[in-house]
Amino acid sequence: MTGTTGCRPSGSRSDSASVNLLLSVVTVSLNAAATIERTLASVALQEVSFGIEHICVDGGSSDRTRAVIDRWALGDPRILRIYEPDKGIFDAMNKGLRAARGEYVLFLNADDFLVSRDALALALRGCDYGGADNPDLIVGDAVMGRIGQVGLWRHRRVPRLLGRVRGFGMYPVHQAQFSKRRLLQAVDGFDARLRLAADINQYYDLERRLRPSTRRVGVDLAFMEAGGAANAGLSAICRGSYEIYRHLSVEVGAAKAALMVLIKTLQSISEIRFGRCPHGYWFVSEGRTRQSGGGMAK
Repeated sequence: MTGTTGCRPSGSRSDSASVNLLLSVVTVSLNAAATIERTLASVALQEVSFGIEHICVDGGSSDRTRAVIDRWALGDPRILRIYEPDKGIFDAMNKGLRAARGEYVLFLNADDFLVSRDALALALRGCDYGGADNPDLIVGDAVMGRIGQVGLWRHRRVPRLLGRVRGFGMYPVHQAQFSKRRLLQAVDGFDARLRLAADINQYYDLERRLRPSTRRVGVDLAFMEAGGAANAGLSAICRGSYEIYRHLSVEVGAAKAALMVLIKTLQSISEIRFGRCPHGYWFVSEGRTRQSGGGMAK
């Protein structure tokens, strides 16, 4: 199926097939043909014993992004495509959230990928659909850098006190944050008016309003390609910090907002490493075997 589709394209899946979905992975894209195949492969080749779906939201790519998604969707009925204009990345993420059926939702960007074939199994170990003991949030670590290069990279580890000490500015990265869908809906998803920091503001809202139970996984789950909008230089980092401060100052007051932004910044600085960026494209050979008509992006 190609072309423009609505939020629930006919024939993409049935309601009965989505009743017991434990996880919805949401990927939003715009002209991501160079990288999105890595994302798709890393999800499609996961070894899991529970139900998942992969929702791909494209806002109007003019390159081959949709062709790549369509090719993977032909062999994987778990992929749902939403092809329609949006008002930015967080508006697109809200579209994916509204379409999601899973108990948990993971937002994995179109230039990110899961670092191993068992990443989802590790994250959701011990969770059953509707289980009484399922935590509200499951948070793992992520790596941000460039594969195979030596230089600066970031090990985005979850602070050990996250979930136990609240309201001080510590945060997880959304590419390794599995959130119960009902919690994301309770805080109205993402603020689509923002451009850089709606994901972090959303976590702070979850933490403050709902006090979610949180489980740390303690291993790398996702790889983030360096150079995303929120990390594209000092100017972008400053604008993102201002978006966070402006949001928090209304909610908790100017002084505490400034403290939280400071701690958030110190956490980000503590993630910086030097050396060879870890992890690799583990899914390349398997993706070539499964997908005819083109190889995996390297």
